[in-house]
Amino acid sequence: MKWENYCDFVAGCVGGATGVLVAHPLDTIKTWQQASNTSVMTAVKQIYSRNNGINGFYRGMLFPMMSTGAINSILFGIYGNHLRQLRRVCHSDYQREQLEYHNMFMAGSLAGFAQSFIACPMELIKVRLQTHCYYNDYIYGKKRTAFGTCKRILKNDGITGLYRGLVPMMCRDVLPYGIYMLVYRQAANYLDNTDFVKQRRSQGNATSTNLFVTTFAGAWAGVLSWVCVIPFDVVKTIMQADENHKFRGIMHCVLVNYRAYGWRSIFRGSWMLVARAIPFNGAAFLGYEYSLELCHNY
Repeated sequence: MKWENYCDFVAGCVGGATGVLVAHPLDTIKTWQQASNTSVMTAVKQIYSRNNGINGFYRGMLFPMMSTGAINSILFGIYGNHLRQLRRVCHSDYQREQLEYHNMFMAGSLAGFAQSFIACPMELIKVRLQTHCYYNDYIYGKKRTAFGTCKRILKNDGITGLYRGLVPMMCRDVLPYGIYMLVYRQAANYLDNTDFVKQRRSQGNATSTNLFVTTFAGAWAGVLSWVCVIPFDVVKTIMQADENHKFRGIMHCVLVNYRAYGWRSIFRGSWMLVARAIPFNGAAFLGYEYSLELCHNY
């Protein structure tokens, strides 16, 4: 494998870790909301009171920082390598140009499909760590850890227990990641051609302008790709937070929550999910692009 093929994996890892560092408190609020069916303010108060202060918003951050880094490494690594492969099979520069956005969508969707098998167990453990104070503060007298949670899932449910919520997660990740990559590139290209950006670059502000373009395009891509899959993310979180196996599948989970809380329960945490998508994806693409550039220059 050529060095450039490894660069996407390395840069993706850095981008994912950067995104978690910036957006983890918002992700904790979103996850708590979805699992407990509460409002934003109620979730914030509960997290603060039950976790002895501000540290509750950063609960379990080390694990998602490492796991999201690994997940993004796989996502961007597969995306970058598959996109290059799709470009290579084009017979001419004209065909390559005409199919570029199509190829980005296909590469992003394939990457989303592949990473979901790695991401599902990691998301499951993250959700359990973020919500365990809502259900049970201690397990056998000990605070939960990522390793202990994984061990407990394997003991109670076997290897299949780590893939609880895989189907809604794939609905959330496959096509939306194609949209994610496509929107990012289109937004970046659009901003590159605006008079404001051209003027800033001509004045010698290329670095700060590139930072603005990358961050804004990444944030916009995150918002648009997440808006259309909020119900799947809610169902995934509810199923993964449920340790008593109340829900038999997606439809059963939706029906139970609809009967108990109404249709709004399936969209619980929408605003927080969108709010989280802005800093997370802006920071993730920023970390990815700059790491990729450094990696290629190495």
